[in-house]
Amino acid sequence: LFKADLAQDYLSVLVEGLAPHVDYWLAETQSSLEEAHTAAAAVRGSGKPLWLSFTLRDDVAPQDVPEPQLRSGQSVADAARLAQRTGAEALLFNCSMPEVMGAALQAARIAAPGLPLGVYANAFGSQDEDGAANEVISDIRADLDPKSYCRWADGWVAKGASIIGGCCGIGADHIHHLAGHLRCGHH
Repeated sequence: LFKADLAQDYLSVLVEGLAPHVDYWLAETQSSLEEAHTAAAAVRGSGKPLWLSFTLRDDVAPQDVPEPQLRSGQSVADAARLAQRTGAEALLFNCSMPEVMGAALQAARIAAPGLPLGVYANAFGSQDEDGAANEVISDIRADLDPKSYCRWADGWVAKGASIIGGCCGIGADHIHHLAGHLRCGHH
């Protein structure tokens, strides 16, 4: 369970040590608004830009939930508004299945117009919310080869993503193919 006071203690040490060596902060795989708010507060005085990236609930089909949700169950729209309030320069979604990214982009674009959006999905199947961190090794999906990942990316670009990459299980071949695909304007 996330504890903001403990996290702030650790983050202050990390920020102080890393600030001279970074161009911007990426608070990634944030599962709740509280985590993201704590990360934003930790870097606020550093003078460096912040990008916030949230992991999404992907244990249910997107059509089975009324709106896209973070792993905490909080809404993506609230995450987008938090990103704007904290001055984040970009809002991204990562470490979740490609299937849930499009709806999250749409919700974020409506809630925070003009905020740059991005996606870096993983190649895992749905994650069991009851499993403890690092309890099992997730299987890589066979249906997410570089070409199929590019098809997902085309949809994300159409929904407003301008920053696209890959998370767990999306390897160098995927990124190489994706870069060429996007550079040539195939989306």
